[in-house]
Amino acid sequence: LIKNAVQATRRRPSRTAERVLIDIGDDAAAWAGSRMVQLATTDCLVEDTHFRFAWSSWEDLGYKSLAVNLSDIAAMGGVPCFVLVSLSCPADIDAAAVMRYYEGMTQLASEHDTAIVGGNLTSSPLVISTVCLIGEAEQGRMLLRDAAKVGDLIAVTGTLGGAAAALSLLSTGQSPETLPIDLITRLTRPCAPLAAARDLVQEGVRCAIDISDGLLSDLGHICKCSNVAATVRGDRIPLCPDYDGPVELRTAFALNGGEDYELLFTCDATTADRVARRLDCPVTIIGEITRGDSDQPVSVTGVNSAIITAGKTGWSHFNQ
Repeated sequence: LIKNAVQATRRRPSRTAERVLIDIGDDAAAWAGSRMVQLATTDCLVEDTHFRFAWSSWEDLGYKSLAVNLSDIAAMGGVPCFVLVSLSCPADIDAAAVMRYYEGMTQLASEHDTAIVGGNLTSSPLVISTVCLIGEAEQGRMLLRDAAKVGDLIAVTGTLGGAAAALSLLSTGQSPETLPIDLITRLTRPCAPLAAARDLVQEGVRCAIDISDGLLSDLGHICKCSNVAATVRGDRIPLCPDYDGPVELRTAFALNGGEDYELLFTCDATTADRVARRLDCPVTIIGEITRGDSDQPVSVTGVNSAIITAGKTGWSHFNQ
């Protein structure tokens, strides 16, 4: 049944589907290679650490498990191709639930011409969803963390803080039924910014990262890799419109919350203007790349340009 479900990702004619030689049913998957640069990423979602079934369905889990990996490929300026899926769950889980998991994943895979070609199914005390995604990019046209330059503008796509706001409300006991569906969706079914990333590449952007750990944390990764610093205008950050809490809290969610899976990128002003005109989603300039400061690489200014101390920011997988 699982094989039949995931082969739905190959039924629509596409360049990826045509390259699959062997998928589920043998010891390993096989596909025809190409002359593109090969990309690989993997991510793991663990029950009660990264998601809870109190507000996330099995379909949501399958969808998000792939989406977070698609976002990594997008952040490199790449195109997703092949997926390997490992699902671990308690032995008493209903088989129908497992099928819903794969249905959620195949729905998203089909939207992006991505083929699920193999994986593993095993038992464990908790549900653990692990996805490995193989993609491709053009040589010399990837989006990298180490390509930021002093004087570059810092920009983000979309709006920020929605996923963190939803998680905060749900974690304090608020019922999912009482929250706006668009707010819940930002947490359970994030959009992978593949089309936007390809547009960035076409317009000449070379530095980007997806916002998974939080704006300040991920901008810090760019600063470290590029040996630069950054100043962010706190009053320019595009806040999620689906959460109507205090602006200070909305801003905190946007700066530190994570799981937005929007693109954070740097480029010169001319390129930023072209990108803003080309993309179908909002593009907001939020700051500028400056000369490096290893002690405080990212500074946030308030409405009156006063420096806000950032402190510990973002998601740390081993310090929560």
